[in-house]
Amino acid sequence: MTDGPRPTDTLWSDGYDPVLDLSALRRAELTERPYRWAELPDTLRGAQGRTAHRLETEFPTRGFRLTERTDRETGKTYRTRNLPLIAQGRPVAGSRFALSPLWRRLVDELASSDYRAAVAEATGCRLEGCFIEARAVRYGPGYWISPHTDRPDKVVTQLWYFNSQWPANWQGTLRILGSPAPDDVRAEITPHQGSSVLLVRSGQSWHCVTPVSADASQDRRTLLLHFVDPAADTTAGRPAPGAHK
Repeated sequence: MTDGPRPTDTLWSDGYDPVLDLSALRRAELTERPYRWAELPDTLRGAQGRTAHRLETEFPTRGFRLTERTDRETGKTYRTRNLPLIAQGRPVAGSRFALSPLWRRLVDELASSDYRAAVAEATGCRLEGCFIEARAVRYGPGYWISPHTDRPDKVVTQLWYFNSQWPANWQGTLRILGSPAPDDVRAEITPHQGSSVLLVRSGQSWHCVTPVSADASQDRRTLLLHFVDPAADTTAGRPAPGAHK
């Protein structure tokens, strides 16, 4: 890998307690089936889930843009609303107006070299040449992401969820799939407050988000982060058009 943009250095000499629990992240045990991934119940610091609760309460509301798209090469379809937080490894200055001080601290920690090192240790992936892309995502009723594998340049993905209440009938679950078939479900993750998921990209790392039900009285709130390798061949290992429909 070539050297990517330099990440933010350690930011915790300012007297603030860190938001992320990097020791919990380093201890993550990834399963190998159907590919390498892990569900992490708590990677946020703070007693009794207080930090997760604050992040949910202060989840950004402004600056989101609707994205609805069909990728003609892969057949992937999705509908979400997105707010970019980190681009090319650096916090997005234009989005900080929409963030509370706690969310700004979280974004800065995600752009730090300490976070990168913790994910590398947890996954065993070489991430020093990657840059980080992150965004806050809102899923309203009817929003979804169809079965897909991420692009080959997205080496590792981490997600966090910020919904303290999410009944089963609201749907909107992350499905870990054993194949492109949406009903080939190997695990199903409800977006509970403060929980997180790590995904290591491969040609078999199929996953999707089921459509949020019209019964949902709040948006599904997600923080989505990718480690992106700028040297990767983004055409390698892509399925043929329509192959997973």
